[in-house]
Amino acid sequence: MYRDGRPDYKRIAELTKLSKTDLGKIAQVAKSSVRFDAHIPEPVAERLREIANIANLVAEFFAGDAQKVALWFEIANPMLGNISPRTMIRLGKYKRLLSFVLQAREAEAKSS
Repeated sequence: MYRDGRPDYKRIAELTKLSKTDLGKIAQVAKSSVRFDAHIPEPVAERLREIANIANLVAEFFAGDAQKVALWFEIANPMLGNISPRTMIRLGKYKRLLSFVLQAREAEAKSS
């Protein structure tokens, strides 16, 4: 998710299959201003860093398997009310999703 010590914003968006329209909406910027280079709007960069944080936490569970992480974002999850993590992000529920991931990690650690 990082390149040269900096977030690879385009890779994060591709992994989670979030479009420029999605990113514009969740970052509250115009779709036309969404970009992934050095001039990325700060609200978009911030949302993508938050999403990368979740992706990295989930990747630890899947031993770094990016395909499994991408699938996790896509599939409706019964523990999330039968919606996908990507849909939660689209709905602006990043903090709730992060809380879910952290609770699941904690439960996993206790059961080990």
